[in-house]
Amino acid sequence: MRRKTIITMVAVLLVLSFATISALATGYPVAIKDATGTEVIIKEEPRRIVSIVPSVTEMLYAVGLGDRLVGVTAWCTYPEEAKKVDKVGDVNINIEAVLAKKPDLVVADTSMSGTTISKIRELGVKVLAIKADDIAGMLDALKLLGMAGGKEAEADALVASLSFRIEKVKAAIAKSKSRPSVFVEIWNEPLMTAGRGTYVDELIRLAGGRNIAEGVTGWPVFSQETVIKENPYLIILTNYNKAEVLTRKAWSDLAAVRSGRVIEANPDLLVRSGPRLVDGLEELAKLLHPEMFD
Repeated sequence: MRRKTIITMVAVLLVLSFATISALATGYPVAIKDATGTEVIIKEEPRRIVSIVPSVTEMLYAVGLGDRLVGVTAWCTYPEEAKKVDKVGDVNINIEAVLAKKPDLVVADTSMSGTTISKIRELGVKVLAIKADDIAGMLDALKLLGMAGGKEAEADALVASLSFRIEKVKAAIAKSKSRPSVFVEIWNEPLMTAGRGTYVDELIRLAGGRNIAEGVTGWPVFSQETVIKENPYLIILTNYNKAEVLTRKAWSDLAAVRSGRVIEANPDLLVRSGPRLVDGLEELAKLLHPEMFD
């Protein structure tokens, strides 16, 4: 009897030891406090991931988790592979479609997902919510996604590369004494721009410019008279409407119009959280300070 007990105890210890070794080898389970303040415990490497925000989809691909995606939104258009993944909604998420994908993990963004996060959680599905409202938040989110998906090394390497590129721009800009003014047109009717607290404003500042809408917050309707008064050095359009802008009589004398500094830009590089924001930063810096990047 005693021998049988000893054998049983040894067997149990071996099982526990193997479980411990397995956990150490895989890095799981992991406990992550997400942007909602919830401690999300991921017991094992997630194999079926649903993203309900385009920027999150882009970040998941960037850290090497794109092949795990089984559901995304109709607005998830980058990279190309994302277009082929089954859709679970657009601006409005179809929660039944999310559940049908039987995800190990749903990833969301607090600024975009609203009450959808809590609704999905109430149905017993694990949700990891990020918050990436600025460059630092975006870099942190990449690390968090890497940690959650078992791609920590890849995420750390990506963040290090992006940080190096950002610092390189900042070092070049530090040599310049000027801060050219910029107007970013998000929409034309009504005229809308990006103010303080947006990626656009942060990128302009990092690129060595001054956003003429820095005195307002968010995405306000803006006065044409203010644009004319400020006479910006550079005008950036995110609505691909350069031909229309160049026909505006009231703007014909603006320095940017007269000097050919009206640029159509891919809006994703300025407003969508993810690694491509650094591409946007580099392009902005070259437009504002070409002499520093020859």
